[in-house]
Amino acid sequence: MGHDHLVHRERSVKERGRVALSAESRKGEHSLFKSNRSLKVLASLLLMAVVITFAPIGVFSNEAEAATRFANRYSVVRTARKYMGRPYIFGANGPRSFDCSGFTRYVYRLHGYYIPRTAAAQSRVGKFVSSGNWRYGDLIFFRNTYKRGISHVGIYAGNNRIIHAWPRSGVTVHNFRTYSYLRTRYAGARRILK
Repeated sequence: MGHDHLVHRERSVKERGRVALSAESRKGEHSLFKSNRSLKVLASLLLMAVVITFAPIGVFSNEAEAATRFANRYSVVRTARKYMGRPYIFGANGPRSFDCSGFTRYVYRLHGYYIPRTAAAQSRVGKFVSSGNWRYGDLIFFRNTYKRGISHVGIYAGNNRIIHAWPRSGVTVHNFRTYSYLRTRYAGARRILK
């Protein structure tokens, strides 16, 4: 009995030793894993530094410029929306009431762009934009609404929507594709915003 007890005790010491060695080796593996992870992070950071250092000038600034331009165009639409429901009065320049070109001129001026007073004159400034290539803030023109020629203007608000000062409802939004009165009188679009 004494011998069996001694053998059992000897085994348990050996097993504890193995367990201790196993735990130590796991700790070592864990710290090795940590150091490998650290090396990977360090290598990634170095690679990014090299890419940024040797990337052509303007690669990253072009993306920032595009984001700034989008934000600028969208902010014009957001400003225009603030005047929803203001009444239409022919010849009015805002901010209490507007006509169509008075509205576009007022909104643009708030963003530092000075455009002519009438829809016809506004249709001659900026850059031509073909239908389907409109962006937020582009000016959309219509002809023969109350007189011959370019006689109405609105601001493109995305998803075929135009925000404009309209005689029947004041500053409002219409869908260009579904509102046939505007669709059949479309005369072109111009881009003023950068």
